[in-house]
Amino acid sequence: MTGYAIVLASGDVGRVQAASIIGSVAAASDVPVELFVTMDGLTAFESERVERGAFEGGEVAEAMAADGGERMDLYYEQLADAKEIGPLSVYACEMAMDLFGTDLDDYVDVFDDTLGVAGFLNRAADKQVVFV
Repeated sequence: MTGYAIVLASGDVGRVQAASIIGSVAAASDVPVELFVTMDGLTAFESERVERGAFEGGEVAEAMAADGGERMDLYYEQLADAKEIGPLSVYACEMAMDLFGTDLDDYVDVFDDTLGVAGFLNRAADKQVVFV
């Protein structure tokens, strides 16, 4: 195994934050990470939703909205910082974006590019796959 391939398919901010922490810590430890954000996971990265602090997901979402990133960097900030420190790539799912009628300009600036499922599976071939 040469790293992790994380599939984030949930918009629940607790899961999104967990994927961010796992990916960021691994990358900071010089472990390669490929993060593939698909389906409802993409909704957590919508620029307008992030600007409003409209996080989905129960108590974690409420705490994060109330905290405003004072005690812990929010997931998109963690990912942006980790990309500067270690081997972390973040990809938005082309199929989900087609379904939503969106493009990368509709999301916070954390994605390296878009990928289809086949492209992600190619990048994940030698990595441990983690579903969040």
